[in-house]
Amino acid sequence: MLIAAFVFNLGFYMLIPFLAGYLKQDLLLSATLVGVVLGVRSFCQQGLFLVGGLLADLFGEKKLIVIGCLLRSVGFCLFLFSDITALLFLAAFLTGFAGALFTPAAQAYFSKQNVLSRAQMFSLVGVARNGGELLGPVCGVLLLSISFDILCIISALPFALFALVFTVLIPERQPKEKPDSDAKPSATAQGGGVKAMVAGVLSNRAFLKFSAVMAGYFMLINQISFAIPMHIVEQQGTAKEVAWVLTLCALISIFLQFPVTKLCERWLSPTKWISIGIALMGLSFVTLIPHWPYEQGVLYYLPLSLLAVVFTVGTMVSFPFIMSQISELAKDKSVATHYGFFYLFAGVGLIAGSSVVGVAFDLSNISEHLAWYCLILIGLITALLNWALSTSSTQVDESQSTSPSTH
Repeated sequence: MLIAAFVFNLGFYMLIPFLAGYLKQDLLLSATLVGVVLGVRSFCQQGLFLVGGLLADLFGEKKLIVIGCLLRSVGFCLFLFSDITALLFLAAFLTGFAGALFTPAAQAYFSKQNVLSRAQMFSLVGVARNGGELLGPVCGVLLLSISFDILCIISALPFALFALVFTVLIPERQPKEKPDSDAKPSATAQGGGVKAMVAGVLSNRAFLKFSAVMAGYFMLINQISFAIPMHIVEQQGTAKEVAWVLTLCALISIFLQFPVTKLCERWLSPTKWISIGIALMGLSFVTLIPHWPYEQGVLYYLPLSLLAVVFTVGTMVSFPFIMSQISELAKDKSVATHYGFFYLFAGVGLIAGSSVVGVAFDLSNISEHLAWYCLILIGLITALLNWALSTSSTQVDESQSTSPSTH
């Protein structure tokens, strides 16, 4: 599964970063049409995570992972026919919907392993994904130099291959409580199961509060690939600086994520590390506020390098515990559905973060550092809200444990 996490991101980042350029420059599609196509892909993934989570809890994680892999493979191959508008939109839909199917299922599958702690498991998942994200664009550039058709086929192959591997080698996770009868559930029973799972998540106040607060984390997490490139362009920088930041973040995470997670587990509680990590992510943008006098040489990269280091440390000490906390709050009930709901909040956070930063850049005449002030504030507020949430939850648990028994 860890190899799959690496290969999935490898295949994804081979193709998707170059798709917009191909559609615009080679097929001469309008910027509006390209934007709509990419928006369809993102919406079908973020907006349908809940559907994927529900289906995974109903039919099993393994089935959803396999189906998702097959659909993404088909979707990537359909980009071969991008000159046909209907097939282009179908490819975008299938690519996004596939991610909505296998992501919550895979997260639930990872959370149920019993070899490592959940935080350590998700830290390894992060390492694998960062490795794929780092190497994917490199492979994509090489394949694109041959042809876009070859790029589509090669990027689709890992998903088709792992669909076969999962079918043969990966065991299905069995529910802890098996039904008394082996009879196949009726459509009515399945409908009731869906309602029960949704009702269970909606009644889980602790989970909903945590998910709402974590939208702030996702407002920050996308800024390395959104706000920083925009800042570099405004400063007349080049793609070299953007590549440097992304590469440095990925390398730090690949080599340090797992040992950092093991170290964190020895000290403070997971909720405290989440707050510390998110605060660091926000504070990392402080490095862009001072005027740095270096316009060339090694020192020119100093502020961006400091930002990358602090930001990545923040994600390393928060991400594994955020992912494991979802499973903890789900209490082993409808875990994939909980991840599906969580990613709905994540989608809101991603959109809100990009919107806030975009507006801040447009209002740079008020203050050239307005975007950084906003991101710092988002990080600190999110960290404080999570700290307050964990403190109140602890107090409730303590009061319940010390209350006299009524039996």
